[in-house]
Amino acid sequence: MSHVALFNNSGYGHVIPTLSVVHELVRRGHRVTYVTGDKQVDRVAAAAPGARVLGYDSQLVQVDLSEMVTAAATSRMPGIYLQESVDIMRVAEPVLEADRPDLIAFDMTVYAAGRILARKWDVPAAACYPAFASNEHFSFLDEMVARMPDKGSIGHPALRAFFARLTRVLAEHGQADRSIEQVMGQVEDLNLVYYPKSFQPAGSTFDDRFTFMGPCLDYVERTDEPWTPPGDGKPVVFISLGTSVHRQPEFFRMCVETFADMPWHTVLAVHTAIDPAELAPLPPNIEAHRWIPHLAVLAHADVFVSHAGLGSVMGALHKGVPLVLVPSSPEHKVVAQRVAELGLGRVVREQVLSPARLRAAVAEVAADGLTRNRVRRMRQDIVDAGGAASAVDAIERRIAARSLVG
Repeated sequence: MSHVALFNNSGYGHVIPTLSVVHELVRRGHRVTYVTGDKQVDRVAAAAPGARVLGYDSQLVQVDLSEMVTAAATSRMPGIYLQESVDIMRVAEPVLEADRPDLIAFDMTVYAAGRILARKWDVPAAACYPAFASNEHFSFLDEMVARMPDKGSIGHPALRAFFARLTRVLAEHGQADRSIEQVMGQVEDLNLVYYPKSFQPAGSTFDDRFTFMGPCLDYVERTDEPWTPPGDGKPVVFISLGTSVHRQPEFFRMCVETFADMPWHTVLAVHTAIDPAELAPLPPNIEAHRWIPHLAVLAHADVFVSHAGLGSVMGALHKGVPLVLVPSSPEHKVVAQRVAELGLGRVVREQVLSPARLRAAVAEVAADGLTRNRVRRMRQDIVDAGGAASAVDAIERRIAARSLVG
């Protein structure tokens, strides 16, 4: 069987959709080498028994996406992701040089590691998209830049430092002939996209190089700890800002104020950076957790209030739950706009967010049968996308095609 290497950063939302894929690869008898941040090594190893899982000291866990609202902040991100790539290559290259993979799959945030080593070893590569994919008709980067208050700046010192370092990294790996545009803008012959094609902006313009296989959450769904709602029959609203938005106690205090007197059972996932005791005292219809398995709660939820991270949105749609979105970062605003365009929920802009507006949005979504019908159709699109089996089928076809070429 084949040997597949997968390079990923340490972000929870980036690792989670890959678990079903590596589980399926191992189940089919393929060898897997997975490189990710130290904090995710045990999670990956549990999903793919027998896989070789290599860890590195990732700095990405310290990044709070709620702070990524200006050019000064967002201009640092390419350099942070490049450091992740450098650290991945430092760990992966000594191991894989003597045991080269048949294919390298890489999260798009660490494209440098995937593309540099794929070329060095002359093996095919597959780009993995947990966020929106781009082509000549839709640019996720352009959409994010357009939502920055200062519209970004290509001349920002952090970006100039990033371009200079990427040039040095290419030279260090014997690839000085490659331009930055070639490395960053390359479209692979295989691109694995973790949502259905119907959710992709300009989806009809994406060709067969893109496999839209959905969020691939089956493994997580099977292994999550269960959550059971109270037996009082109240509808459930689940509220989470994900794992990449860190310390927002004011938001959760507002949520307590919003839902304290409503006939809803409210579940708050407040992030590990917040002690739920900071929100005390809580009324009996509200529970707060540093962490709780999202899919387990979404299985019982009537509405999901989210920051509009694409992984969180896909989790809700996977369970057929309509959305109320409160995005803050440019990335999340792009996702929220797509949800609104497709009629899958409501968006409450942070500039006007208040208990009254949040309460009204949740009540409207819960009562809107048309929204719920559209969510049901998107849930079926996720099922039809094929999940991890579709992803592994595509990987196997790509490896086989390369073998035929020689």
